[in-house]
Amino acid sequence: MGIKTVTSDLAKFLINRRFEDLDDSVLEVSKHCLLDYLGVAIAAREEPLVRILLEQQLEEGGNPQATVIGSNRKATLQQACLINGAMAHAHDYDDVHVAMSGHPTVPVAPAVLALAEHEGKSGRELLLALATGIDTECILGSYVGPSHYAKGFHTTATLGTLGAAAGCAKLSGLNHGEIVNSLGIAATQAAGLKSMFGTMCKPFHAGNAAANGLFAAQLASKGFDSQQSSLEIAQGFAATHSDSWSDDKFELALGAGSFVPTILFKYHAACYLTHSALEATKHLKKTNDLHVEDVEQVVITVNEGHFSVCNIQQPVNGLEAKFSLRFVCAMALAGIDTASIEAFNDDLTCRADMIGLRDRIRVVAFPDPRAESRVEIHLRDGTRLQQDWDVAIPEQNLALQWQKLETKFMSLVRPVFGLNLAEEIAATIRGIEDLNDLSSLMQLVA
Repeated sequence: MGIKTVTSDLAKFLINRRFEDLDDSVLEVSKHCLLDYLGVAIAAREEPLVRILLEQQLEEGGNPQATVIGSNRKATLQQACLINGAMAHAHDYDDVHVAMSGHPTVPVAPAVLALAEHEGKSGRELLLALATGIDTECILGSYVGPSHYAKGFHTTATLGTLGAAAGCAKLSGLNHGEIVNSLGIAATQAAGLKSMFGTMCKPFHAGNAAANGLFAAQLASKGFDSQQSSLEIAQGFAATHSDSWSDDKFELALGAGSFVPTILFKYHAACYLTHSALEATKHLKKTNDLHVEDVEQVVITVNEGHFSVCNIQQPVNGLEAKFSLRFVCAMALAGIDTASIEAFNDDLTCRADMIGLRDRIRVVAFPDPRAESRVEIHLRDGTRLQQDWDVAIPEQNLALQWQKLETKFMSLVRPVFGLNLAEEIAATIRGIEDLNDLSSLMQLVA
């Protein structure tokens, strides 16, 4: 196996991509990604992990090159990427994509925004770089296959580093050789462990991917070299990170068109793999007028892969609760708003009544792989209710998707910045392709 041109072919794809090649749906959803990214970042600006990173940045100092969101300060490009990326992933409320089994925007957007701000790039150039970086993540996610994630790699970190490098290389107009080197420099830095889920390291992965990807493109632009076949060579990225990599899947993904329109957005502030079960639980509660005291037990049936991601049995804090199918469904049964970032807190997670409800829920696996999740609620009167749900279906009505994301954005940003500023940021992103540079947007989000 091995066409031995994966890295080179991907570089050619990046060079040939033009703004004019992006259809309306790609441009529209790219703006949706930016709106959502900035919303979840601004909402997390006071999180403890963000405060730690800001303290570290103050201690390090450095040239003020790019805006740190929500802080009225600038930092070096890499510092800004690290802080802004970690900030936007702190609540685990950012978008996802099936093709990469991870979060596509959060490693790429901080990198291309920082570089575009620093280099005075236009809104059109930013959108092209963002879409290109996201597509790179999804192409490589198809290439390495599901075993990459199954082995324990956090794809937002690994594929995100390569996506950030690709987006920044495109933004800087690097040539073929420089892009090949960018991908190699990124590949040798790409790291991140799923075992870190539920800790500050998970959001750190996103910021680190953005910083390392941007750094890779910067080094390559100065002549720093790398292995020229870093993705496909023996002991290269695919061979060391996957047992299921496929040249055929790479070629299919490379020619499949943009993956951007099939990005999935989150409307619950928890791990995306909990969302199908959450929706099923909410539906059963609403349609049957359920009360907590009526429930004897709940059985959630999911794909076996969920067990290593979001099945923390006894979460002890709000962050762990986001990765606990038992707890998030207990929240839904109790009528607690899982769209609220404030709902996922340590006090609620440790409350006796919520622990009691959580312990009436068990999680089992389907005997064969399924996309949907199933929730069965057994009532004390002997009634059994069942609902299947699959949230992994992209929205076709993009106007409706913008409306839903704008509502989410306002709920996150208005309490921090106020109504007028929140509306101004959303309006600026709506017309971002008309901006000659990003200074006005970055001033708003600072």
